[in-house]
Amino acid sequence: MIHIGQPKVTIEGEYAILSNEIDIDGLRKTVWFKVSKCYGEYLCYERSDAYVIAVLNYAMRNGHDIECDTPISEDLYYNVDKYLIDALVAYNIDFHRPLIKADIASETLPCANAVGTGISCGVDSLHALACQTNLKFKRHNITHLTFNNVGSHGVGEKAASLFASRCEQPKKFAEEYNFNIVISDSNLMDVIEQNHYKTHTYSSMFPIFCLQKLYSVYFYASSGYNYHEFRLDDSPSRSCGSYEMLSLPLFSTRNLRIYSEGEGLTRMEKLKEVVKYKPSYKYLNVCLLTEDNCGKCEKCVRTLLGIDALGELDNYKEVFDIEYYRKNKSWYVQQLVNQKSLKKHDYIELASYFRGEITPFMHLRALPYKVLGWFPFLRNGMIHRIIKQWRK
Repeated sequence: MIHIGQPKVTIEGEYAILSNEIDIDGLRKTVWFKVSKCYGEYLCYERSDAYVIAVLNYAMRNGHDIECDTPISEDLYYNVDKYLIDALVAYNIDFHRPLIKADIASETLPCANAVGTGISCGVDSLHALACQTNLKFKRHNITHLTFNNVGSHGVGEKAASLFASRCEQPKKFAEEYNFNIVISDSNLMDVIEQNHYKTHTYSSMFPIFCLQKLYSVYFYASSGYNYHEFRLDDSPSRSCGSYEMLSLPLFSTRNLRIYSEGEGLTRMEKLKEVVKYKPSYKYLNVCLLTEDNCGKCEKCVRTLLGIDALGELDNYKEVFDIEYYRKNKSWYVQQLVNQKSLKKHDYIELASYFRGEITPFMHLRALPYKVLGWFPFLRNGMIHRIIKQWRK
């Protein structure tokens, strides 16, 4: 059983903190969420919504029911209980069908009618900014940028340090282009330990619903899955983003509309818009490992290959070491072949741009990855570790 307590708001110095006790089978821990105190009035202590979304995937994977001391918004409760859970359980026999016990709240909460989106400065977030500003639809123009620490930076002290260093880029962007910015920190992933790749949609909704009295519209940068890639089954190579076109509308309420921004577009289709968005030349940041783009991690490799495919490398000399990429391009193309062999959908799309540079020898070196692509259940086992060690 997961027991969700009563949220409360406190002010500590320059920060407003929403906190709540989460009890999982008798182990009780406090989940806190911290923002600048100027946003304190928008923290939602009246609902359990944020916490239910945050623990939902965990509950399904680990056989827990959910009990709340504070009501759940009627729309959210109805959508999740009647549609989302049943859809996921139907396609994943190992998932538990959690029972949710809570009162229902039908009253409308106050709202400042802000329009938000995340500002990691990655391809997805810059695509949202390129496409959802200066619109004729006035209630949908982005007003607030968010930068949240809820899992993408990892866990523990290393994650806290990385988050603190990465805050500076979004702050500069917001100041230069006249956006409000909401920076939040949380220990959510330290308390509810989950695979971020498999649960990022859920954890990313947590800060939005903690501040649901601020937003009337929120654009969540989608994960680059096309419509034909919609899936509910939990395969090793597929993230929860593969069913965001279902989950995000079901997380929406009459007060807060969540959009999967860029829904149905592939990564390259998004990148084609981003390379036309001049702020990206200075601010594009995709790295998984460091404050700046390392140029060698999986996301840096994928992005550099995409920019090269579109013929735009010279525009990104300020954020990538383009000369290093050009000198070592064969290594980058080899990584493409390896990842394509694992059936990673972004690389399958990319490969068509580099056909003339993919040699038979590269295919030979990728054979171990082909084996893992054929038998995905091996990826987390000893064979995968041996292959990774051999490839070094």
